[in-house]
Amino acid sequence: MPAWEDTAIILKDIQGETQNLSVQQIRDALLSNSSKLTTLRADVEMVLMTPDLKGPIRCNGLILYQHPKNFRAMGSRFATTVFDLASNGDTFRLYVPREKNVYTGNCNTFHKIEDLGINIFPGDMINLFNYRDVLEGINPVLEVWPAFWLLHALEASEKNVQLKGNLFIDRVYGEAFRFEIFNPDGSVRFQAIFTNYAAYNGCRIPQKIDVRWPEHKTSLSMTFSNIRANETLDPKVFNLTIPKEAHTIVLD
Repeated sequence: MPAWEDTAIILKDIQGETQNLSVQQIRDALLSNSSKLTTLRADVEMVLMTPDLKGPIRCNGLILYQHPKNFRAMGSRFATTVFDLASNGDTFRLYVPREKNVYTGNCNTFHKIEDLGINIFPGDMINLFNYRDVLEGINPVLEVWPAFWLLHALEASEKNVQLKGNLFIDRVYGEAFRFEIFNPDGSVRFQAIFTNYAAYNGCRIPQKIDVRWPEHKTSLSMTFSNIRANETLDPKVFNLTIPKEAHTIVLD
């Protein structure tokens, strides 16, 4: 896993002439780049670590994304499906074939999956590919550093100002390399690091994403291959095929 607190380590391979942009130009560029990715299909190697497990879970699988909020992830080990997750941004369904259980609930909260011994926050997986929820309707504040910009997404009300999220953007390519989302109490809910960007069909996509949820001591590392961007996906691929004998568990 990467050094979460050392920005210099992340930036060491990003070389070139730095840009000078305003906060509005940076925000508009991020939203524009995010909206260019309409679909994504990629093979993925996943490593999951959580306190309830004796060691990391390693599996291979498939990631599917369709703008703005359709997401599906499948993981397998030794040619056997471990899990199959589908989300539309509001609700999710997670099928665990070994136990013949289907978990369903709201995307925007943590859920304990007893069969896998993990905590999940399905809504955060969509945030890896679409920053719009964090950047729209907010008042960003910009910090300018020699090699990167730090964009603070603030949500203001009559009574207070809340830090909604942080985006760290390199000043050479204008690409986000670190992303943080905060809880209402100011604690960090979610952190992600994006590395090894490459161009795919008009989009710049990170080939490696590391995620962690500090409060739950859970981390997920994903390395992508066979990436295909902006190709037509049948909407049916985001529907799970669930056996009739499977038992549905409503987590909410």
